[in-house]
Amino acid sequence: MDFFSFPYLILILTYAIIYINENSNKQNNTTNNKRIRFISAFIFLIFFGFRGYVGSDWFNYEYYYSETTLDSWTIQDYELGFSFFAKLFHDLGLTYHFFIFFITLIQVILWNRFLKTQSNQIALSYIILISLFPLLIIDLLRNLTSILIAIQAIDYINKNRKFKAAIIILLSVLFHTTGVFFFLLFLINRQYFKRSNLIIILILGIIVYILQFNFFNSIVAFIGQHIGGRLQYLASTITDSDKTYGLRFGILEKLFILVLVLMNYNRIVRNKLIKPIYFNGFFCYCFLLLYFSTSDTIINRFSLLFFWAYLMILCNFKILIGNNNMNLIVIFICVLKTFVTFNRDIYEYSNNIITEDSYYERKVIREKAYEDSM
Repeated sequence: MDFFSFPYLILILTYAIIYINENSNKQNNTTNNKRIRFISAFIFLIFFGFRGYVGSDWFNYEYYYSETTLDSWTIQDYELGFSFFAKLFHDLGLTYHFFIFFITLIQVILWNRFLKTQSNQIALSYIILISLFPLLIIDLLRNLTSILIAIQAIDYINKNRKFKAAIIILLSVLFHTTGVFFFLLFLINRQYFKRSNLIIILILGIIVYILQFNFFNSIVAFIGQHIGGRLQYLASTITDSDKTYGLRFGILEKLFILVLVLMNYNRIVRNKLIKPIYFNGFFCYCFLLLYFSTSDTIINRFSLLFFWAYLMILCNFKILIGNNNMNLIVIFICVLKTFVTFNRDIYEYSNNIITEDSYYERKVIREKAYEDSM
């Protein structure tokens, strides 16, 4: 029996060891945090920056990279920042794998900067990112880059430096169009969502989820037709390629976390244990999953825009819930998710430092995975 998730479990174990060191060594905090951030970032870069043809979307990215050039711009190049770098690297004669390393390096720098200003749980942040959001890391290159650029604005929003925050968000749009939705950060930063409203939205969301009610595609198609242009093109790609996310075990994890947070609502809000932007963003993430479970597209493109808020809730879970054992529960969930998610041949790990991955073998594995999912 193949054990495809083994390398990823070793990676999580490595970060778990770093986590123990991080939380046991409280002396000389600044120096220790710098060391933890560097080691964590370096491990992530080596593991994912040099990955082979892992996942599924590498096929589309590799094809785009092999065909693109600075001399030709089409409607598919609407995310100008990402397209420019892909075209530039291709025209310079650099390989697709080098391009992936470059994008991963940018992502690591942005993620490290975010953690430096917003989190005091570095290793745990990496554990949660890798285990709960593998799709973002491996397949959604543009999305993750755009999100990581946009969340740099959070620090400026908290400091009420709105102009700089707006510029950063506009920059994120150059890497993925959905970056425009990060202007909502200005709204969800003002005050905590009311508990009564959250409970009502949660109950309705559970009903929608159980009934698998799909209302998204018709709305997107209507908007695309009336606005036209690039938005119409984007809308057509969304509705044409969409498929149901379905009833999955992962939603129980979200509901478990969500209910515990709601049960401790008064304590969290009264003591301001976490900033409104993370608290509200967490509920945005969970509710998008509930209401749009029939749309794999909106889950991947929109709910993941708030992955950072869910991550920050989990990183501060023991403080929010008032139970020191909660971090152990979070790590257990992460280990379980890592084993289940990555234990597929499509995620069989390869590293270009050790050996060159086979394009054609990976293509066959990818096609078989798509056939099995139909």
